Amino acid sequence: MARRRQRVRRANVEYSGDMDLSALVDRVRPLTAHEVVIGVEGNEEIALVAAVHEFGSAKMNIPARSFIGTGKKKAQVAIGKLVRAGVNEIALGNKTVDSLLQEIGELGQQRVVKNFDRIKQPGLSAIYARYKTGKRLLQADMDLRESIVFRVRRKGG
Repeated sequence: MARRRQRVRRANVEYSGDMDLSALVDRVRPLTAHEVVIGVEGNEEIALVAAVHEFGSAKMNIPARSFIGTGKKKAQVAIGKLVRAGVNEIALGNKTVDSLLQEIGELGQQRVVKNFDRIKQPGLSAIYARYKTGKRLLQADMDLRESIVFRVRRKGG
């Protein structure tokens, strides 16, 4: 079984002597049990179009135009800032874990959609270019764009 590389960043939470440390830990602990997943949800056709966009297809001579992976990378800094601020708010009791996870998902989804709209390289294949007119998205592209979603789930499930 291959181990996944994991990166850990720390959020500094200020603790004063009058705070109940066990309550602080209880408020923050649920963050370790959940994760936010951003991807595409839809029927088989949407899944195929998404996979071809993300990874390309040697058989159909279509290069990869990753929008989820690159969108995730471009969102990391903004999500990191949101998480660091959110963990402090959770520790102080001003925010819930669920609301922070929801904000993370919404921000990540927005960034992936924004990245999807910007993808221009590599250039279009000759077959696809015949169907595409101007800068408008084809219906399949629009359906794919609208199927980008996020889910909050328990880790490992």
